[in-house]
Amino acid sequence: MKHADRKRLLTWYDQHKRRLPWRSGCDPYAVWVSEIMLQQTQIATALPYFTRWMDRFPTVQSLGQASENDVLQCWQGLGYYGRCRTMLETARHIVASGFPESKEAWQALPGVGPYTSGAIASITLGQRCAAVDGNVERVFARLTACESSGGLMTRAAWKWAESVADFDRPGDWNQALMELGALICTPRQAKCAHCPVARSCVAKMSGRVSEFPRPKPKPPIEDLSQLVWVPYHEGRFGLRQIVEGRWWRGMWEFPREPSNEIGTIALRNSIGKCGLHHLGQLRHTVTHHRITLEAYVALTERRSPNLVWFPPQELSTLPMPAPQRRIFDLARRSLDVLLRGSS
Repeated sequence: MKHADRKRLLTWYDQHKRRLPWRSGCDPYAVWVSEIMLQQTQIATALPYFTRWMDRFPTVQSLGQASENDVLQCWQGLGYYGRCRTMLETARHIVASGFPESKEAWQALPGVGPYTSGAIASITLGQRCAAVDGNVERVFARLTACESSGGLMTRAAWKWAESVADFDRPGDWNQALMELGALICTPRQAKCAHCPVARSCVAKMSGRVSEFPRPKPKPPIEDLSQLVWVPYHEGRFGLRQIVEGRWWRGMWEFPREPSNEIGTIALRNSIGKCGLHHLGQLRHTVTHHRITLEAYVALTERRSPNLVWFPPQELSTLPMPAPQRRIFDLARRSLDVLLRGSS
């Protein structure tokens, strides 16, 4: 990239960058939290979670002292809950050893990969290093008309980004590239007339902007069907904590089993002779799985010792996956009708 282009891009960034809370100063804790939250998540979605998180855990020390239940509850709804648990682990390491002082030291921490370590080190430490996310990949692919896709394109983007990293303003430079991809060089309709580096863009000059980046092969979607039932007995709801090896580990859920013969037997055994009322069907997507949930509320004869029984007001304090929270709302409305009818 030519010196004039670099200067234009940084000038554009200074004038047009979004005012984001983690950009006020170079607090490594705030930058780290934002980068973890923004993995596979849009800024508009992450912003309210970031604000709530920083109110609840304003320092790495307050996060390191928190319980897993507390952090999962604060993260609830943002998805990818493994990131949240890893953040807690990393926070405790930082409390014990201090904040890392280089990209390499950041990358040695749990849950911190090449992009995150590069972003944090360049922004908070002024280290000259690359940080390549999806926005930077797209900017690179169009500037160079890169014909590769998937992993080959990603590796080429990293090599390019390392070669053009700025010496004087490395953090601003990385953020400028990302901001250019987020605001101007957007996936569907690039705003080339407003791009500060359009005159050097090979795809723009050849009229082929929409052809880049080349699409990567999409993984197949797997369809799953599951049964979920809401056990209810004398004012309390039965839940279980999700065990290691299942989605949403450590969070709380109503019993959930595959929609097959084994799952049906488990459902019948749980309710005995009491009532089972259909709540409806919900759909939810997790990574490359499309899940159909058949939901019921079960009026049980007794409180199963395999579940933990909570009054309804306590469920608001429990970390629960989004589909489970929706099912609870359906169950509560259904129970209002059922219990009024039986009184």
